[in-house]
Amino acid sequence: MKEVVEEALTRALRDLSIGDTLPPSTRIEVPRDRNHGDLSTNVAFLLAKSRGEKPENIAVKLVENLSEESAFREVHQIRGFINFRFSQEFLISELEKVLERGEDYYRLNLGKGKRYQLEFVSANPTGPLHLGHGRGAVVGDVLARVMSFMGADVSREYYINDAGKQVYLLGISVLFRYNQLLNREDLNADIKEIFEKDGYRGEYVKEIAKLLASIVGDALILGEVRRAYQLLREADLPYAHYIHQFDPDQGDSTELCSLFGLDLMMKEIREDLSDLGVSFDSWVSERELRHKGEVDRVIRELKEKGYTYEADGALWLKTSELGDDKDRVLQKSDGELTYFASDIAYHLDKFRRGFDKVIDLWGSDHHGYIKRVKSALKMLGIDEDWLEVYLIQTVKLFRGGREIRMSKRTGDFVTIRELLDEVGSDAVRFIFLTRRSDTPLDFNVDLVKEKNSDNPVFYVQYAHARIAGVFREFKKRYGEDAESVSGELYKLSLEEELELAKRVLLFKDLLIDLNNSRDPHQITFYLIDLAKAFHHYYNHNRIVGEDRDVMFARLSLLKAIRTALRLGLKLIGVNAPDRM
Repeated sequence: MKEVVEEALTRALRDLSIGDTLPPSTRIEVPRDRNHGDLSTNVAFLLAKSRGEKPENIAVKLVENLSEESAFREVHQIRGFINFRFSQEFLISELEKVLERGEDYYRLNLGKGKRYQLEFVSANPTGPLHLGHGRGAVVGDVLARVMSFMGADVSREYYINDAGKQVYLLGISVLFRYNQLLNREDLNADIKEIFEKDGYRGEYVKEIAKLLASIVGDALILGEVRRAYQLLREADLPYAHYIHQFDPDQGDSTELCSLFGLDLMMKEIREDLSDLGVSFDSWVSERELRHKGEVDRVIRELKEKGYTYEADGALWLKTSELGDDKDRVLQKSDGELTYFASDIAYHLDKFRRGFDKVIDLWGSDHHGYIKRVKSALKMLGIDEDWLEVYLIQTVKLFRGGREIRMSKRTGDFVTIRELLDEVGSDAVRFIFLTRRSDTPLDFNVDLVKEKNSDNPVFYVQYAHARIAGVFREFKKRYGEDAESVSGELYKLSLEEELELAKRVLLFKDLLIDLNNSRDPHQITFYLIDLAKAFHHYYNHNRIVGEDRDVMFARLSLLKAIRTALRLGLKLIGVNAPDRM
């Protein structure tokens, strides 16, 4: 519908010799007050600046020209804003296309042959996924679904931060709990000291240690690292990627515990994401990037380009010269590489894999990280626009009017698994998309368990189920399948019916906007709005049993509404039930 307005405006500009194209900042959008029209534009204000005229005067000229367009029932201006109301003929014509093409009506080839990579979640595998990770997973998954639907070649990737200090601390924590289980907490005083200062204290670490002890017995207590490794190799572990990387000639008990913990955490993370309906095309390991020398290689390249210097025994990158607020450390004084160094190598690896655009979803605490990564990419000759970064804000969980802050299993945060087990994937995914991803979200557990209109998940799914129920009732009464019924849509004469038709058609505009804005919460807002309009229509109008022509037209309208509901739910990964 926006495209029709855009084309009509362009023709009007040419007819009036005002210009050949619309100004770049032209907005065509649904007005806040829908009484003003179906769509509204600010184009007169933009033209007024360049022509030295009042916006109202330009708007009047355009309205006079646009009023001849058959697609519009009415065109008028209010204080310089031009408002459009579509004609019944146009709406019926487009609705017929929805019925003919189904979901394909909304599909456009906006990818333009480009390869996109979407990296999201990428949580450290040192503990379970929390609610913030889950929200990022849903947002990333929906963006990938929408972009793919609109013709883009999208690759989904999870970057595993499986190297560095945090992984070392996981090994320390598991080894300490293992010693505790075997009543040898005092075995390594240094391990106890590190654990008490920086260790992971959640119950999940005890679970890892308990499983470790059940497999290797007292082998690590006795210092028999090779035997413990062999027992783990022979065990029927459900996920054993990391344990096979252990070198018994070089590794120690802490590293063995780290690798065992990584295997169990990655198994759990993969299962949680799968149950959330999220999948990835590739999983890239920071550990493997380091082992292949990619991090050392990028540091050498940055040195050769003159972007590094040494100070206080550490190696620094001159990111302040390219937009960052200060320089950043690549290698600490003790020789340890920073995560920043690995991230530079990782993004260079993405670039070399030939992606035209990379989209990263990061946690809200990474705001200051964007500038430094983009600065490093500039140093390597990569345009900063190649990388888009979106931040995912936190989620607060509420039950009984109170915030739930703690988890028994983690000790400090609620896991996505706990929420999935309590309310299910549909509710989790839908509610995570009811706010912009860059704003905090409150998740009311009690609300999503209600079976009424206050629960937006239920409200939207019930709209789909109600339509299926109407079709069942029609078949029961008349013995015909509603799917085969083709009504004459011009029989839809009620203003409510035309408003529903507009909402069905506007979903295409929303998907086009979303492909550019990367803001998937718009889909849930749209679905709630469409469901609300449908429920009101359903409650006030008879469908089955009405005059035959009117009944068939209304059944056809319901089929179009169902197409939009079903596609919207599919794109956000939520079921569209036929019965509730």
